[in-house]
Amino acid sequence: RRREKVAAFLAGVLLSMDLARSVVQRLLVLLGSRDPSEPSIPEECVTKCGHLWRVDSSGRWVKRWFELREDVLASYKAEDRTKLKNAIKVSKISRIELTPTLEGERPTHFVMTCGTSSYPFRGETPDDASSWVDTIEKRLRAQ
Repeated sequence: RRREKVAAFLAGVLLSMDLARSVVQRLLVLLGSRDPSEPSIPEECVTKCGHLWRVDSSGRWVKRWFELREDVLASYKAEDRTKLKNAIKVSKISRIELTPTLEGERPTHFVMTCGTSSYPFRGETPDDASSWVDTIEKRLRAQ
């Protein structure tokens, strides 16, 4: 009787692992995995991509590759997209705005707010930062 319960429990765990694996594989497909064994969304589905700087958990600025696809903003360690670092549904973004500078120069920084959390970003140039903010704002208005 105990063996039957253990066997049933293990079968449930294995089923859960298969389901989790399936979900992860689907996310990789949606985020454009470059793994040759995984199908990928065509590049045309990428609305915007490029390097941005963001503050990591230790408080340091790190350069990441970002892609905006449909309703997902994903960040990768590098442009080759082999290591997904983070992904957020654009619909979860409540606010995005350029950060004014003290010197009156055009800003390269912007802040994205999701719920009660704010995340600072930095573009390579003022035009780059402005383009990201405009593109994400358009996506938010389209929802």
